[in-house]
Amino acid sequence: MCIYSEDCILPCSFPPTDDAVVIQWYQQEKLIYSFRQDEEEPDDSSMSLFTDEVSKGNASLLLKDSSVQSRGRYKCVINATNAVKESFVILKVEAPISRISIEASATGQLQCSSHGLYPSPLLTWSTDPSTGNLQSRTRMSADSNGLYSVESTLQKVNKSSPLTYICTVTSKYSSQSWKASLLQTEMVGKNGQELVIPCMAPKNLKNFTLTWTFTKKNKNKDILTYHSQTHKVMNQWEEEAELDLDKAQSGDGSLYLDDNEVSRHAGKYTCTFSGPRVTYIVQTSVSVSASSAAAQKEQSNSKLWVLAVVVAALAVLGVLYYLYRKYGGNPKASEEDTEMQAVKGKTEELPAEIRPLNGKGDS
Repeated sequence: MCIYSEDCILPCSFPPTDDAVVIQWYQQEKLIYSFRQDEEEPDDSSMSLFTDEVSKGNASLLLKDSSVQSRGRYKCVINATNAVKESFVILKVEAPISRISIEASATGQLQCSSHGLYPSPLLTWSTDPSTGNLQSRTRMSADSNGLYSVESTLQKVNKSSPLTYICTVTSKYSSQSWKASLLQTEMVGKNGQELVIPCMAPKNLKNFTLTWTFTKKNKNKDILTYHSQTHKVMNQWEEEAELDLDKAQSGDGSLYLDDNEVSRHAGKYTCTFSGPRVTYIVQTSVSVSASSAAAQKEQSNSKLWVLAVVVAALAVLGVLYYLYRKYGGNPKASEEDTEMQAVKGKTEELPAEIRPLNGKGDS
């Protein structure tokens, strides 16, 4: 078995001899390499022999950067002075599973995919707890290098309790299996109370990485990352979120949010456990209870009233200060201003005999 894009050795040996030998390699009966012991090795960047060991009976061929085209039936022929020896090698090439992803669409469908595989893998769906009648659609395609991509879509099952959906991709050659799981839940938080968002790792998961992310209005934010091997935590929300590290080591990755304003953190929280051949995701949609929202609104209105009272008080103090600055330091000026205002505002009534006549005079 050769791993795609890696070097691979095709074994071939013969009894050591003092005579010069000719080593030939065939792929599907086509000569691909020839070497005579008393000559220089051919300059071929894709394959070579271990020339220093030919005298010891080693005629193994080194294939460099193996590809899908490298697979097939190989024949090793040793031509010695008195004998000819043939041996055969059936070579398989595998591009193993390196990653598997699972996600939910806005339409309520689940999507599972894996890419860069050879040969074509097997993809299956299951749930926990188990349920039947899973309706999926799987598509397989190959790229120019012969590597396969598998993509599958599953319609979610209508259940009163949430289900964990499990996508399993299995290699045909090595029976290597990778699993990706997704659980979607909802919870309601209350302002003024600590919010704990649960997330438990699959049983017996070791050497994992735990990540928490937050999504609101289609914008993702990293919260924290925890590595079980090193016990290191990278926390972007140090003032607001934390893990219980003792519990996290045993697979309890619950997130503790210490925030009096839960509504500010309403949104979708994604917990992801990543381990050897396993990806486990829990998505929790957090909302705020109606009573909590109303209380927050009432609290906000109260703050506005307090702010309005403070602003009004400051305005009154400002007017008083202005009057003090204008009149408080000069009492006489204040009295004179008052008398002038009184004179201007007073109108004397003149006797009729001295009133001015309108028009040209009496007639």
